Amino acid sequence: GMNARVKMETAINDLRVIGGDAANGVTVERDGNMPPRHLVVTVTDDGKAKGKEALEGLIVEALKSAADKSKVGRDQAQKDMMTYISDSMKKMGMNG
Repeated sequence: GMNARVKMETAINDLRVIGGDAANGVTVERDGNMPPRHLVVTVTDDGKAKGKEALEGLIVEALKSAADKSKVGRDQAQKDMMTYISDSMKKMGMNG
């Protein structure tokens, strides 16, 4: 049981998703944790040149996009954990 949980937590910690668009001057990189332990917001000169209001909007969009992607990754890690547990039980001959 613990192995599956550790594998899932490691997958979530190691997950890296990117939100935003470098072409717009704003990207957000984060892990799969909620709230994130790893969060990097990058704003280029292009992003800064857009002005405060536009930039704030882009940052919010990038954060939301990264959060959505991290949820997909988290859900996948949980599915992988269930598969791992199921496979482990089959190997032990415990399939009901």
